[in-house]
Amino acid sequence: MLFVVPGILKGQHQEQSLDGEWKFRLDGDSIGWQSWYNGLPDDARTVSVPHTWNIEDGTERYFGTAWYQKEVNIPAEWNKRQVRLHFEAVCRDATVWINGRKAGENKGSGYTPFSFDISGLLKYGANNRIVLSVSNAFSNAAFPYMQAFDWNNDGGIIRPVSLIVTGKPSVRYAHVLPDIDFGKRSAKVGIKIKTWEENVKKAVFTLTFAEHASGKTVLAKTVELKAEKGIFTAAVELDKIKLWHFDSPNLYTLQVDVAVNGKTTDSYHTRFGFRKVELKGTQLFLNEEPVRLPGIEYMPGSHPAYGMAEPEEVMSTAVNRMKDLNCVITRFHWQQDRRILDMLDERGMLVQEELPWWQKPEDLTPEMEALAAKQMDVMIEHDFNHPCIFSWGISNEIHANTDRGNYLRLIDRARSWGGNTFVTIVSCIITNALAEDPALLADIPTWNDYIGTHHGKTNEDVASVLATINEKALKGRPLLVTEAGLCEPIHVGGDARRIVDMIYHYNVWAKNDFVLGCIYFCLNDYRTHFGESGKGRYQQRIHGLTDQWFGSKPSYAVYKSLAAPVYFEWVQQAADGTKADVSVVVKNSLPSYTLRNYRLVWKTAAGNTSETELPDLKPGEKYKTTITGLEPGEKPVVRVVRPTGYMVAEY
Repeated sequence: MLFVVPGILKGQHQEQSLDGEWKFRLDGDSIGWQSWYNGLPDDARTVSVPHTWNIEDGTERYFGTAWYQKEVNIPAEWNKRQVRLHFEAVCRDATVWINGRKAGENKGSGYTPFSFDISGLLKYGANNRIVLSVSNAFSNAAFPYMQAFDWNNDGGIIRPVSLIVTGKPSVRYAHVLPDIDFGKRSAKVGIKIKTWEENVKKAVFTLTFAEHASGKTVLAKTVELKAEKGIFTAAVELDKIKLWHFDSPNLYTLQVDVAVNGKTTDSYHTRFGFRKVELKGTQLFLNEEPVRLPGIEYMPGSHPAYGMAEPEEVMSTAVNRMKDLNCVITRFHWQQDRRILDMLDERGMLVQEELPWWQKPEDLTPEMEALAAKQMDVMIEHDFNHPCIFSWGISNEIHANTDRGNYLRLIDRARSWGGNTFVTIVSCIITNALAEDPALLADIPTWNDYIGTHHGKTNEDVASVLATINEKALKGRPLLVTEAGLCEPIHVGGDARRIVDMIYHYNVWAKNDFVLGCIYFCLNDYRTHFGESGKGRYQQRIHGLTDQWFGSKPSYAVYKSLAAPVYFEWVQQAADGTKADVSVVVKNSLPSYTLRNYRLVWKTAAGNTSETELPDLKPGEKYKTTITGLEPGEKPVVRVVRPTGYMVAEY
């Protein structure tokens, strides 16, 4: 089907989606390389991109090569523009041709974005053919490595595709580095700008800052800059800033207009937030306040109808479920779609985003370390401005005999990008390695706590193991519990056991104040080629508080209660039934953070709702009030609601 780019270029930057209908053909015999780059065979079928074949009947276990093709009409007026073909992610080894000529390739990385300048390959005012080959065959030259990853291996163009049309020079990225003065509520803001064109040494940049919610411009400044080592740097000061916090996720936009010889050639947009994370002793501070935070991990790509090509509505449901659970921190085992990161920015969630280096390989060859470094660079460049991201993760569950030089070089590389973001290495062996555990090389020591299941001991050992970790490994440093949970059917007992294990472990973490937070594993039963349950697109591990369609299990409500920052001490209805005295208590364990702009909401006799705003409440404080307008003879229905609208607790 011919895809016609609608309209003409407006302004100096246009992004045109190429999602939707593409021709598709599997290549089980690997013969396509002989001629298919010129066009797919007549028996190619139509699919909708983003797409993966691993959720389709008959090809759920196909791990090999496939081809995609799209016809695009390119306007004649683009012939003096720069046109880039941008893929948010293709899983995994991809090669792209334009009109039968190779545009480029992306190998070994299935979850990171890539793009090619195709200006010189296009026929303007005519039809153009884009062809892509992709293989998701397990590989020893990729991350994730071979079959050593506990999620699905969905192949295809799994995320959006677009054409980006600009003049030259054009902005590759603009990174925002705020230095916040919390007393004055102001910030000195550094900006690092890189253009796609390496030979640009001088240009004029107009920087326009605005509040994302209102669109109100807060500063516009034009500066002439010279590049140093390929980077243009600028600095501005902003007053009366609104902080980003998981309960007040305020966002700002930055538009960068670049001009040469008086002509604007590109207008680049990005979003960011003002927030600061730091460690002091065993405590985590967010915006200069101590916090202890509960979390949950979501495993994307698990909805059987979509797999890794999940649409925004699935992402939105997942984020809402995490927030509904009272969770404010999460992690991902691999690099994520920018759309879900945008949602986490907007709704308030702290995120650790990781390289998909999971258990293997242990020691990295120079080639694999170079690939890890490349993935790190692409991940950070792409996601740098997301205020939700508090940590870059190097690896998950790699063993202690890995060359420590691999870790140290990757940690240094992540830190070299700057910004207010930690670097972590996730461990499951700190119980054995103790002071030699690789997690201690990074900013926050971590632990995947599977005492009682994978680690083979009973729940009763959690307290003593945690004490040993604190004494012999941490030695005054904090600990982030990065996983814990019950994996069925490997471990029997069902959701009833999950609840018992969860409460036991959680209460032990809460009693140890050096545990700065926990990320329970996981939100959903998840698709994985390791799955011991189900077949085909339903092959899964039953590890979630919900099923694959986000339907709640009983454990969901239990974890929501544990993660709630506040609870009802009592609600005492008056004798006439029209009013009630209410007492709420802010927890001072896990979680522990100050509540601002929370509301008490209740149902009235008229069937409406009434509410009152709670004062600012610090951990351990109580608040008592009287609610009125109740229906005599009926039990009051009272809720505590976050400023973002999510219900925290209900009586």
